[in-house]
Amino acid sequence: MPAPQNKLSEDFARLISDWRKKHQLREDEPLLLCLELFQLHQSHWDTIRRQELPSFSDFGESLKKLHQDASVFQRQAGTLTEELRRYKSTSRLVAPSVTGLILTAIFATLVGLLIGKFLL
Repeated sequence: MPAPQNKLSEDFARLISDWRKKHQLREDEPLLLCLELFQLHQSHWDTIRRQELPSFSDFGESLKKLHQDASVFQRQAGTLTEELRRYKSTSRLVAPSVTGLILTAIFATLVGLLIGKFLL
């Protein structure tokens, strides 16, 4: 990977030199100093970017591992679903009766009134 970067740098330096000769700029021209500072900035951030980003091979390996983990998870979820469907619960939930609901509502109302009267 360093060879293409060096070639680009050499090409860029040659273009700058040709441009400087064309416009008759001195070596200590402020514009060229700003350009050199910009090149330093770019090379610094390019180095940081290369350190932080994984290579394509690492990325491909991560995707393969993710695919393997997802397929294992899918198989295990399928097994769990089958077991849950096979399991028959012996205790069934019973729907509440109307009488039980009415008594609960009356009790909740009385408790609310008593709390409001004595505690608030």
